[in-house]
Amino acid sequence: MNSKEIILKEMFSKVGDTISEQTISEKVSQFVKYGNVFLFFEVMNLRKEIEKIKEEIQSIKDMIEAENLQVSL
Repeated sequence: MNSKEIILKEMFSKVGDTISEQTISEKVSQFVKYGNVFLFFEVMNLRKEIEKIKEEIQSIKDMIEAENLQVSL
């Protein structure tokens, strides 16, 4: 078994219930082909997702705070 097959098997066992086997296979192939560059772009994508989630959380907090102010008036 080569390293690509090992990584593919490991990833599928960990996230196969949430991500399709095709997507996992594509990501593993990209990782094997591009290595550090692939990881760099994945980290950048994760940072963008985290920022979006932070903004959504702040928006929800602001809405709850506004509702609480209206109720107390």
